[in-house]
Amino acid sequence: LVMAFILEDLFDINDIDQDGKKFDNVSRIEAKSQTCALQLTLDVNTEIYPLRVNDRFSLAIATTLRKDGVPDEGCFDQSGFESYADDFEYVMYGKVFKHHVKPGDPEMSVFVSFGGLLMHLRGDEADLNKLDIDTRIYLLMKKS
Repeated sequence: LVMAFILEDLFDINDIDQDGKKFDNVSRIEAKSQTCALQLTLDVNTEIYPLRVNDRFSLAIATTLRKDGVPDEGCFDQSGFESYADDFEYVMYGKVFKHHVKPGDPEMSVFVSFGGLLMHLRGDEADLNKLDIDTRIYLLMKKS
């Protein structure tokens, strides 16, 4: 079996647009993971994927959507290969652009841009250290 996901956890939304709504179809959600104690801030296109406070969702991060683990080019694949996207409801493709680590702090922050929609993930470095700068990733979500 291929190691599919760099990260996978269940998250509970505890706030939406806490600094006010900036764009009509995008909301910034705040959520906390159940297993790894990660703090997530994520911009979501709520016109196509509406979310509410207290919603629970599964979030996975992968470097390829192909279930056989073969790297992909980041383009839509019409070949019919089995895809992890088939198992989720909302998928974005982006790039890790920044890390923030304080000396002596076991936690780190990772910042990802999905074509301008941003993600900030904060948690234990051991859970996030595979998200290297310039890594291209897929974010996959499914409500639980």
